Amino acid sequence: MSFMSREPVGGELLREKRRARLVRGTMRLTSGTEIAIVIRNLSERGLGVTSRGVPPIPGEKVTICLPGSPELPGVVRWTRNTAFGVELTGAVDPAEISATLQRELARMQEQTEWKVSSLHRINAPNTQGPRRRV
Repeated sequence: MSFMSREPVGGELLREKRRARLVRGTMRLTSGTEIAIVIRNLSERGLGVTSRGVPPIPGEKVTICLPGSPELPGVVRWTRNTAFGVELTGAVDPAEISATLQRELARMQEQTEWKVSSLHRINAPNTQGPRRRV
């Protein structure tokens, strides 16, 4: 069940194109509580979201915060277990959000000086055979 307004086209209902994404973000409820979320997909007017805890109730106003992106106000339209759909208050360009997330990811990778060799000891296999008598 979609929360978007749909129009019949040739006997079928038209559904907005969704872009599959796995993006971590936070969701702020009207009470001020912040919940960690994962965006599963996005379209111009909505988001498919998953959270670990109990999802907000349908009709509740929320604000979605993504890294490097402006806050996205919306309303929860449906829930199913820990998944739910958020209808955004204004139209959003999914390509713009994707580009912003890619820039943020590239920036974070540039800032990170994490190197595996500096954090882990490398053990080379013993090529000389056993050291004790067998």
